[in-house]
Amino acid sequence: MTAVTTEVETTRKLLEAADTDIAAFFDYFSDDCVFRMGNNAPVIGKSAIQTWVAQYLNSVVSMRHEIIEEWSEGNVTALRVEVTYTMQNGESFTLPAVTRTRVEHNKVTEYLIFMDPSPVASGTSQ
Repeated sequence: MTAVTTEVETTRKLLEAADTDIAAFFDYFSDDCVFRMGNNAPVIGKSAIQTWVAQYLNSVVSMRHEIIEEWSEGNVTALRVEVTYTMQNGESFTLPAVTRTRVEHNKVTEYLIFMDPSPVASGTSQ
């Protein structure tokens, strides 16, 4: 029997998986999920998202999401978070973000991240 979760619970679990088990993180996505971070072009499909995220996190040792606020209506959830990244060079920094998910049948079909990803891409908060 499959446990039924609310859209908010699915979104919380998605972020928890991002912090602790990146393989489990991808299990939350539908095969045709649309993913977009910041002003990057949308990435469509679980496989393409895995490739994009692997490249983005290439210099990241760990990350941790702290949920500050949450909103939901219907199958859409938005979370205001602070994400702490620890880089391979030992530097850590925290970035503010808002995530917006659309969940259908316990799968994330749309995942939008409103954040400036340039410090992670450059590997430094400077």
